[in-house]
Amino acid sequence: MRAASHTYCHQALGWAVPRSLQHWTGADDVAREPADIAARRQALGAQLAAFREAADVRQGALARLVFRDRTTLVHIEKGRTRADERFWQAADDAVNADGVLLRAFRELEAAKQTYEQRARDAALTEAQVRADAWRTQDGDGLSGVVSLLGPSETLDVLETFTYSVVGRYELEGPHRLAPEVRALRQLGRDLGDQVSSPSERSRLTTLAAQQAALLAYMSVSLSLFVEAERYALEASVLVTAVNDTTLLAWIKGTQSFAAYYQQRYYDALNLARVGLRLAGNDGQRIRLLSNGVARAAGKLGDRQTLEWAVGEALELVAAQNGGVEMTSCIDFAPYGWARTAANAATAYLGIGDYAKVLSLTRELSSVVEASESDWSRSLVTLDEATALTLGRQADLDYAAAVGINALAASADKPITSVGQRATELAISLQRCGPRRAGDEFVAALREWNQRGPKALT
Repeated sequence: MRAASHTYCHQALGWAVPRSLQHWTGADDVAREPADIAARRQALGAQLAAFREAADVRQGALARLVFRDRTTLVHIEKGRTRADERFWQAADDAVNADGVLLRAFRELEAAKQTYEQRARDAALTEAQVRADAWRTQDGDGLSGVVSLLGPSETLDVLETFTYSVVGRYELEGPHRLAPEVRALRQLGRDLGDQVSSPSERSRLTTLAAQQAALLAYMSVSLSLFVEAERYALEASVLVTAVNDTTLLAWIKGTQSFAAYYQQRYYDALNLARVGLRLAGNDGQRIRLLSNGVARAAGKLGDRQTLEWAVGEALELVAAQNGGVEMTSCIDFAPYGWARTAANAATAYLGIGDYAKVLSLTRELSSVVEASESDWSRSLVTLDEATALTLGRQADLDYAAAVGINALAASADKPITSVGQRATELAISLQRCGPRRAGDEFVAALREWNQRGPKALT
C-alpha cells in the first residue's frame, strides 16, 4: 500500500501536490482517474445498486445504515465518489452481498495502487535527475530559478523536490540530502516576497514547515541534536500557523526520536504522548506508539506500556491493509508493518526479552533483505546480534560476526541510530567477559566511529 499511503499523507497533511504529480496521487477528482480505474469504480457502484435492489433496500435506508447521506450514496452508486473500506464492509453486510462488494473494492484499490506506484516511481526518477542537475548549480543559479520560472512554477518545483527527498532518503542519506533541503529552504524564502495569493502563501508556509521537519530528523541522524531541536521548533511554529496538527504530531515524534538518542527516555516517552494527543485517530499514531512510546518504555523497563503501545501500533497497521515492505524512515505517511515490527524488536531488546527480539527479527529477515534500506539491514541485524548475546546459550562469536556485517552494511551512510545500537552490542559482548570476537567487534566499531555521523558534518 506504498503509493496509497503517500496519497493519504498528502491529503491528511494538506501538502499541496505539484501539478506534475496530481495524476497519480489522487489530488485530482474522481473524474480524472485513469479510464480503467474509473470503469472499475463505476462497475463497483453498479454492483452496489444491484445488490441493494435485490435486497429490497431503498437508497435512503441504506444511507442511514452506512452513515452517509442519500446524495453521497447516489454518487457512490454512479462511481462519482470514492468510499473507504469501512463503508464497503458495512454496505456489503447491509445488502447481504456475502463479501462480493468488499472483494471488488479491494481489487479496485489494488489496481489503483499498482498504477500509482508506477507513476510514483517515474516521478521520483525524474526528480532524481533534476536533483542531480540542481546540485551542480551555484547559489546564484538557485536564486535565478525564481526569475526563470516565475513564482507559481517555482513553488511547484519546490514541492516536487521536497517530496522527492523522502523517496531518496534511504538511498542517499542525510549527509547528502540535508544540504539540498537547506538550499530548497533558502529558495522558498527568496520566493516568499513574490507569492501573493492566500492559497500559495499557505502552500509555501506548509512547505517550509515540512523542510524544517525533515532537517530536524536528518540532524538527529547526524548527531546534531541542538540543530535538530532548533529545526523542530521552527517547523512547529510554521505548522501552527497553518493549523496542521497531523504534521505537528510527526514533529513531536521526531523530538521524541531525538530525546531517545540522547538517552533522555522519560522525555522521549512524554513527547510521544503529546504527539498521540495531537494525532488523534490519524495514522501518525503508529510511529508515535512504536518509535516513541514503546522504545522509550523498553529503556525504562516498563513492559506493560511497551506491550500496549506495540499491540495498538500493530492493530493500526493491520487496519490499513497495507503491504509488508520496509517504508522510508523519514516518510510523512503512516508506518507500515516492517518498520513497526523493527521498532517493536528494539523496544523488546530494551527490557531484555531476547526471545521476542529474535522472533521479530527472523520474521523481518526476508523483508529487510529485499529492502533498499541499508540502515534497516544494519539496525535489525544489530538488534538480532545483541539478542544473541543474551540467554543461557549465548552465541558470542556469531553475535560479533553478525554485528560486524551489520556495521559494514551501511558504512557509507553512517547515522546515529546505527552507532548507538552498535555500542549497545559492544557493551553486551564485553559484559560476557573478554573474548576475541568481542574485541574484533569493538575494533570494527572504533573504525566505524572514525567516519561516523559527526565526521560527515
